[in-house]
Formats: sequence, structure tokens, C-alpha cells
Amino acid sequence: MTTKLLLVLLATALSFSAAATKIQILHTNDLHSHLDHTDHLEGQGGYARLKTLIDFEKRKANDRGMFNLTMDAGDFLEGNIYYLADKGRKVFELHEMIGFDVVTIGNHDYLMGTDDLDAILGDVKPSFAFLGANLFTADRFQNIQEQLKPYTEFEYDGVKIGVLGLTTNDILYKWRINEGGIKNEYDTCKKYAKELRERGNDIIIALTHMGLSKDKKLAKRCPEVDAIVGGHSHHTLEEVLYVENKLDKRVPIVQTGYHGRFLGKLNLNYDNETGKVSVDAYELLPVVGEEDPAILAKIEEANEDLYDDYGQDWLNEVVGESRLNSPLEGGNKHIWGHFINDSMREEVNTDFSIHVEPLSGLNYPTNGDVTRRDLYNGNPRSFEFDRKFGYNIYTADVSGGVIKTLFKIVMKAGLPLYVSGITFDIKRETKNGYAIENIRFKGEKVETFRNYSVSFTEGIVRGGYSMSKLSKIILKNGQDTNISMWETMENNFQRIKFLDENYLDDYGQKSNGEKIERSFVPGVY
Repeated sequence: MTTKLLLVLLATALSFSAAATKIQILHTNDLHSHLDHTDHLEGQGGYARLKTLIDFEKRKANDRGMFNLTMDAGDFLEGNIYYLADKGRKVFELHEMIGFDVVTIGNHDYLMGTDDLDAILGDVKPSFAFLGANLFTADRFQNIQEQLKPYTEFEYDGVKIGVLGLTTNDILYKWRINEGGIKNEYDTCKKYAKELRERGNDIIIALTHMGLSKDKKLAKRCPEVDAIVGGHSHHTLEEVLYVENKLDKRVPIVQTGYHGRFLGKLNLNYDNETGKVSVDAYELLPVVGEEDPAILAKIEEANEDLYDDYGQDWLNEVVGESRLNSPLEGGNKHIWGHFINDSMREEVNTDFSIHVEPLSGLNYPTNGDVTRRDLYNGNPRSFEFDRKFGYNIYTADVSGGVIKTLFKIVMKAGLPLYVSGITFDIKRETKNGYAIENIRFKGEKVETFRNYSVSFTEGIVRGGYSMSKLSKIILKNGQDTNISMWETMENNFQRIKFLDENYLDDYGQKSNGEKIERSFVPGVY
């Protein structure tokens, strides 16, 4: 090879290097304290495997001369019994050990209330940038004020990268922010994206906990954003989703699903000449392989904390048997939701009961013994830490005339809805999701002026108070039974002994042999 040719090749390589900056983003979302493994896959997910995989991908990027940012799009706390270990602190510490550069706060990361969150941040003081541009609190929450920021900035090879954090302003959750609230996501994005651009940031990334539907709108309404790394809706995007905005910019959106099943790897290319950001490659990496020993040791500390609080024998005592298949094996995912709802109705002997799917999720026990720990993880919902047995059952008397209104309120968020004790017809509306008609109790039309007793999970009642004045009026006589969902499910297992795929067809499960009327309204996302 001639000297002249070598010089040409060298000049070309240098020109290419100067023209483009490569950035790797590793990202997760909605881990929900699943420290051991993801749902129904004991060999996949978990913080120990996640740590090993992230470290491996970071080393690869470093060897290739790429800048790496590791991000989490929120909801890393409530969602598994590990969340309760040392009142949220152990999971916070583990999140710190993973090596995240930046984390956005999710709605399940403040459900303990801002007083407890402030105390946690005072004890843990994470080194990652903790973001929540549209979340605001009173000045007395000094730790939140100091640590929760609207954005953070990085610089690599002369390229400035601004990361803006946004969380959902869903009315179902934001009431848990005492003396504060959450501002509109889109207006907040416009404000801070403009500020980031004025500060000289070449790339603006929105790290959001808003859900895919809102992320799509964000791409259009906040055109300064170059990429969106999202969470909240638990969508598993195997490919980049592009949304074109009014600037004719195709904004890439990515999300990894939930519970640590995958690690997202997004490789961005920044053109130093044109200032354009493009995607070089994207993939979801299964979180499998070796487990980091330091993380495993920390998880064991979390277990010891739980055993101190509940008792190891008590948590691990077998209380029933599951013969359900997981969704991965074709199991009917709705059986567990109906089981929980039936358990409430049976426990407090109401006319009907209401439950929404996100209050339990898909991490139900399958094919084997069911322990108390399994019961909590099958319905892993808590507000205050000092109520360590999770949500309670609430009851209320509701007239037939307002039952339809009540259903509208509960379904306002577009969440999947379970009903035990009554039936109805469902119709789909183009803008407002699902509506119901012809409500029947024991086969007869619900009477307008008759009172019916209703049981709810605590989340529906306490969340409903915050939704509107009307919902507050309807639920104003809601009474806390002081019976936990945990206890309720255990008692139902004592009655039925086992739960299998035929549960919904076996109407003899009810103690008096009466046929159980059930309904389900699909969610709208």
C-alpha cells in the first residue's frame, strides 16, 4: 500500500470520526422491586443479572470508544414485597448499586407519600441524577427539593447531552404527593427543553414515566426532544417506534416492558455537521446469565429485613395450592383478578365488588404451593409503610341510581376492571373507551333507589377521593374494614383449597353454592 493511499485512508477515517459522535444508552423501566427474577421466569431478570449485563455492555462500549449512559424510566419501587424491606431503603440502595446515571421518578416511587420519600432520600442519598421536572412539593421536604431535579447534563467529546425527566400526572396517583402535585407533562417539557437548548445541549433526551400513548403525544408537542426513553405502560417495544413532528423530525421512542425481563440498548449517532440525531441500532437484551455476588448479598439483606418484620416461617408458610398456568404457558391471566375480587366479596359479604387489574398484575402464583409471600406478590400494593400488610378492603353502600356513575369514575383511567356479583353489557365508545349498559344484580335490573353494598380495594377508594368532587361524594361513606387483602386471599384459599384454570366455570366455589356473577371490562390504553 502506497504512502499516498495510507494518508487518504487516514484522512477519511479522521473525517468520519469528526463528523459523528456515537452514544450508547442502556435503559430499563418498571422494575417494581423484582430483585430476584421477572414474572414466571426464574432464570431471567433480577438485579444481580441486570448488574452483570449492564457492566458487560458498558465495557463493550468503552472498548469501541462509545460514550455510555445508563437510564431507568421509573417505577423501581412498589410492586413486590422487597419494596417493604427497610421501608423502601434496601431497593433504593440496590438501585444505586446497579450503576444508573439517571433515573426518573415513577408513580410507584412516591406512593408511600412525600414524607416517607423525603426520609428515604435523606438516608440513602443516591449518586444517580434523580429527575422529575413536573413534580413539585413544599419547601419543607428538603431532601426531595435538593435531590429531585428537572434535568441533568452530560458532555462527551464536545457534545452536550441534556436528559429531561417527566412523570405521569395521572389523577389516580398524584394525590399521594402531600403539599404538592404534578404539572402538565407537555408544558413542562416545552419549558425545560427550551432551557436545555439555550444552555447549549446538542441532544435532548426525554426520560419519561408517562406511558406509550403520552410519549407519542410528547414527540409531537415538544419538538425539541430528540429521543424518548419511556416507561409506565409496560410496553415491550422490540423495535424503535418513530413519531414525526411538525419540525419533520422523526423522534425515536423506546421502552423495555416491565419487571426487568429486558435491558434496552439504544445506539445514537450525532452528526456534528448537521446537528441531527439518528438511531444506529436498537435491541432488547434478555436479562440472563451470571449474577453479581455483591448484589446477591444485598438482596439477602433485604430478605433478612423482611424476616425481621414478618417472620420467616410466617412468610413462607403454605396457605394454598395454585394449578394455574402462567401467561407464558397460555394461562388465563384474568383468573387471578377474579379470584381477588371474589375473595373480597366473600370476606365481607357484599352484594358486589370491584377490582382493577393494575392493582394485582400478572405475577400470580402458578403450579405449586402458595405461600403468604406469594399472596402479597400477587397483589403487591401498599401505601404507608407502617401498614405493613398492604391494602385493606373498603365497603360502601351505593344506590342503584349512582352505580353507573361509579363505574364511569372507576373506568375513567381506562384500566381493566373486574366486577363480582353483577353483570352488564359492554359497548365501545370512540373517544371515552368502554361504557356499560343494562346492569343486572342476580339477573334482575338494578333498582334506582335501592342501596347495594359494594366492596373495593383500598386503592380504588382512596384514589377515587382525589379524582373528582362527584367521586368523593359517592364514596364518602366508604368504610375501612381493617381486613387486609393479604388475609382475604388466604381465607379464600382455605375455602377453595386450590385455584385452577377451571375456576371461572366452577360456580360452586361460593360457600353457599350460589352462582357467582362476574364481569370484566377491558382496559383502553
